[in-house]
Amino acid sequence: MHLRIERAARAADRDPADIQLLPVTKAVDQATTRALYDLGERELAENRAQALEDKASALDDTEVRWHFIGHLQRNKARRVLKWAEVMHSVDSMALTAALVRICADENWQRQIYLQLNLTGEDAKHGMQATECREALALAVESDHLQVLGLMGMAPLHPTDGCSTDSVFRSLGVLAGQLESEGASRFATGHCGLSMGMSSDLEAAVSAGSTCLRIGSDLYAASEGGEL
Repeated sequence: MHLRIERAARAADRDPADIQLLPVTKAVDQATTRALYDLGERELAENRAQALEDKASALDDTEVRWHFIGHLQRNKARRVLKWAEVMHSVDSMALTAALVRICADENWQRQIYLQLNLTGEDAKHGMQATECREALALAVESDHLQVLGLMGMAPLHPTDGCSTDSVFRSLGVLAGQLESEGASRFATGHCGLSMGMSSDLEAAVSAGSTCLRIGSDLYAASEGGEL
């Protein structure tokens, strides 16, 4: 998998070191999750609150930094924030406000990506550009949240007018606009992009992704003895 990412980066004239491989553990058990840690992975992602609690508790003796990538209901936000240091799926102003309040209550420092829905599909969660700007302003005002960038997904049913490439590139354009409007608002000084999975990582890397959320293909590769 690392070799595949390196090839994609070279094809896009990018430095592979600028692209994070984030293993997603939603389809594997606790033993496999620990095996990832033993192979050197220190940042892992889950998409459900209960699975996050179970796996994070089981690996509480390790240095894993957990990411949450699934849709988050506000009534489960405190449970998830207890374990996850990075939230990729902040998909509304209401959720942003809830994270601000909870992190202040608990005195937790957390990092977030703001999720966009640029496909128009009802099955996807996420903000439009205007709401994203409002959520960004709210998060930046908090002493407990740092914004890493934007998160997005490819269309479930691509069309000529809404393809994987066009959605990823639109997200990259918006990231560039937000960065030009104030790069200091982002934790790293750049608007990162959490986009791309096993099936579309090449398109994501070409469009500027800085974090690839990889699940299925990662485990297929690991069965061959490598990541």
